[in-house]
Amino acid sequence: MPTPDDQNIFAHHVIVFTGKLASFSRKEAQELVQRHGGQAPPRVTKETTMLVMGEEGYLANIVKSNKLKRAEAINAGGGNIRIIPESEFLETAGLESKTTLEKKFYSLDRIQRVFPRLRPDLIKYFAHWGFFTPAVKTNAQQYYEFKDLLTFRQIDELIEQGLALRAVAQRLLQNRTPSAQVALEFEEFKPKGAVLALAPKPESKEPPRTAEEWYDLGYRNDGNPETYSQAIDAYENALAMNPHFVEAMINLANIYFHQRELPAAAQLLERALAEDGNNYLACYNLANIYDELGESEKALQFYQQALVIFPEYEPAVFNLAVIYEKLGLVEKAQAQWQRYLQIDPAGEWAKVAKEHLKGSVG
Repeated sequence: MPTPDDQNIFAHHVIVFTGKLASFSRKEAQELVQRHGGQAPPRVTKETTMLVMGEEGYLANIVKSNKLKRAEAINAGGGNIRIIPESEFLETAGLESKTTLEKKFYSLDRIQRVFPRLRPDLIKYFAHWGFFTPAVKTNAQQYYEFKDLLTFRQIDELIEQGLALRAVAQRLLQNRTPSAQVALEFEEFKPKGAVLALAPKPESKEPPRTAEEWYDLGYRNDGNPETYSQAIDAYENALAMNPHFVEAMINLANIYFHQRELPAAAQLLERALAEDGNNYLACYNLANIYDELGESEKALQFYQQALVIFPEYEPAVFNLAVIYEKLGLVEKAQAQWQRYLQIDPAGEWAKVAKEHLKGSVG
């Protein structure tokens, strides 16, 4: 990971990205360059110093992108644009590449080659039961640890026997204690990015003076576990200056959630709901926490509340169906699977919903 001395490693560079990036989104990559002193415009020009080829298409795509053609034309005319793969760019930034991650972990693609019955939607479904969670999640891939392979094999064998998904989950619960790992996605007031350690922007010489400035400082530091303490201090200062700052409460709760301080996270979200009772994300996140704590009845209450506010919020519909199944309320669970299919018949978890309604895996 880059050290403070590396803050300006991309100074004087104009870096353009092309193709699908494996590690993070295009926007996150551009922000990373800017954090380290460089520029990241969308188009290749004579001022461009580096063109980064996304690893998801760098070797697989035969047809050259327009940006690559433009860079090669500039170089042919005497230009000096470095054309590099994403892995080399990540190494420069002090981050782990796709190749490095695949040596340390088991990618979802690799797991599915071994267990072809485990579609991505099924893996997500069983993750919601708390059996496993990705060790690392990037823009294009999920990576799991060796210890998760046994669970994947058990699930694959039970599906091969023709058991319904609910029956598979119940069999696993009988045989083992659910993982204490974070199993549910925890949303916040900003898009979720790749699980990568990105250095924050250099701090201003002037200390923050307003709650909004403290919030902005927290926002810049809460994406990296190594700067969680700075983010916590910043959000707490924002709340000290503005005790009604709901967004600060939710983002601070998010940090506590990832640190496994679930009671503290729940307290903040309850406080956020006291300020804004119509905040569906606060309801949804609080439901996730109570589910993690094993308090299914409370989780049920807040998933329902989130759906009163936002009736078509698909993650809450999905999680509510899972909660009903955990509580043995099969008919109510089926109603939620049907509801999900009505909202989005081709949605991310549509196959899981259909299989539940059929009662077995086809």
